[in-house]
Amino acid sequence: MLSNRWLLLGSLLPLTACSSAAPGMDPPAGDPKPHVAGGEGHQCRPDTLDALVGKTASEAVIAKAVRDSGARNARVVKPGMAVTMDFREDRLTIRVDDANKIEGASCG
Repeated sequence: MLSNRWLLLGSLLPLTACSSAAPGMDPPAGDPKPHVAGGEGHQCRPDTLDALVGKTASEAVIAKAVRDSGARNARVVKPGMAVTMDFREDRLTIRVDDANKIEGASCG
């Protein structure tokens, strides 16, 4: 009988570890402020990105684009490449063609 209680407790414990507050509810008092991707001072500015189109996506070009845009990092997306759809205000996304020429760039 006692082992059945431990079995039940052991099967419910992982479920409680995955639970969280309902959407729209404030976190309990004392919890730290939620982390925002990118943090302070690393928000990508799209006004600098049009100048990239047509250039070859070399390390130097990408590093300069990251600096100029204010992003924290960049990802280069090649044709047919799978990417996540999450928005990150600190990330620069650079789309290239098969010849590694930049077709477009955007924040996120």
